[in-house]
Amino acid sequence: MKNPMVERATEWILEGERRVFIYSNTDYEWAVGLRAKIDTGADTGSIDDLLAQALGLKVIGKIGIRSANGRETRSVYATSIKFDGEIYDLSLTGSDRSKLEFPLIIGRDLLQEICLSEEE
Repeated sequence: MKNPMVERATEWILEGERRVFIYSNTDYEWAVGLRAKIDTGADTGSIDDLLAQALGLKVIGKIGIRSANGRETRSVYATSIKFDGEIYDLSLTGSDRSKLEFPLIIGRDLLQEICLSEEE
């Protein structure tokens, strides 16, 4: 039997983007809806640092990463994201995405979690 979430994830990847809601980590419950790029070449998701700060996301650590721009150290933020009607907790690395089309990247970590959670 085919996994319907895997088939849907394939559609999302082919579309290349998805509308999501990212939740703030403040005393007030609110979320921001935005377009996120689905990037199967990214191990983890990434968010614009200024957006993360505006949402009050907590820095839970630092990580060294290798990107197209070379090696760098990035902050890691904890948040929740609403993706295709379901809410997922995840960690996102922060970077300056102000000159890029998408303020948020969805990486393989979330795609795998989505697909694997439906198999159980």
